[in-house]
Amino acid sequence: MQRGLYVYCVIRSPQAEFGPIGFGGSNVHTLEYRDLRPVVSEADLRDYAVDERDVEVHRRVVKRVMEEHDVLPVAYGMIFKSKKNLTVAMSAGYTAMKKAWPVVTGKVELGVKVFRPKGVELNGRAEEIRRDIIQRLTAVSVDFKDLKLFSDRLLLNTAFLVERSRIDEFSERVGSAIAEHDLKTSYSGPWPPYNFVDIHILGKNRRGFR
Repeated sequence: MQRGLYVYCVIRSPQAEFGPIGFGGSNVHTLEYRDLRPVVSEADLRDYAVDERDVEVHRRVVKRVMEEHDVLPVAYGMIFKSKKNLTVAMSAGYTAMKKAWPVVTGKVELGVKVFRPKGVELNGRAEEIRRDIIQRLTAVSVDFKDLKLFSDRLLLNTAFLVERSRIDEFSERVGSAIAEHDLKTSYSGPWPPYNFVDIHILGKNRRGFR
């Protein structure tokens, strides 16, 4: 099968190597484009439909990069025939990426889902509790996004943009708010700020230029 360049994310740094952690054990490294560095590896040139194993490779690489760098997230499935094609995409998306960079610098995304335990009735206080939790967490975050409520028991499904230096403080507030209201939570991250930047900036219709 023909090989291409798969893009995991974009960073700003000197050239960097992250080891054989890409698709099929391929070496993950950066390429240079002006002051930005797409993080890439070789991969089969194919349609990357949503597959649990492939998505996990993408996530694992981005998580590794985040250990050392601020990350501009890129949509899953962005693969290019050649370095030249990727350069064209970087050129087309450069202005958008530069505009998004202040959003991601020094920040991560943290996900907070808050559930009403089974058998517990809130007696009309659901919206009051929701506002209280959001107020507490927005006090130590930069921004937040409400996401879809997919369950009757789900009071809050929210992504927060948080400075790296305040992750512990934010986590403590999540714990205290949940304990005070006797609720359950699913707390995830840190993630790249997927919900706060345009993750399709390198391609059209979620795919890279082939």
